[in-house]
Amino acid sequence: MPLETEAKAAIRALLDGLVPGDGDLLEALHRIHHTYGYISREAMEVVAQQLRLTPAHVYGATTYYSDFRTTPPPPVSLAWCSGPACRLRNANGIRGAIEAVLGCELGEDSPDGRVAFTLGQCVGTCEQAPQVWLQGRVVGKLNAARAVELARSLAAGEDPETLGLPEDDSAAGQG
Repeated sequence: MPLETEAKAAIRALLDGLVPGDGDLLEALHRIHHTYGYISREAMEVVAQQLRLTPAHVYGATTYYSDFRTTPPPPVSLAWCSGPACRLRNANGIRGAIEAVLGCELGEDSPDGRVAFTLGQCVGTCEQAPQVWLQGRVVGKLNAARAVELARSLAAGEDPETLGLPEDDSAAGQG
């Protein structure tokens, strides 16, 4: 049996209380993803051992669901809102502008691995439409020009926390 690493021991501790079989498989994957932001190959191996499943079974479940990442997440998270209020106010144009500047499509990471451009879940801050969430912070009342400016700043490596967004862009909601 291979030597137990500290990382594997930590993952085993996360899985404590789960029963063998595939009934707790999604719970195991969610616990790991929530803790680390992704599910590594090593984590999949531990899940397979702990739940007495084949590694292929665990890999299949991990890669089937688009909510799970198998690589570490980029340091910057930019989520696009596709809700009705945003779509009525040109959210598709905002999305296209961001994709063009970042060089990736929705659901992908920028080529430099710095920005994850994802689909966000509406949080009810529709008065800010159209909007995106930058590091979980609402950036709203966007137009294509402001979206391009935001994406260019991120592509240039600017710190998302110090972009100097106007105060009216932030709302209480989280993305």
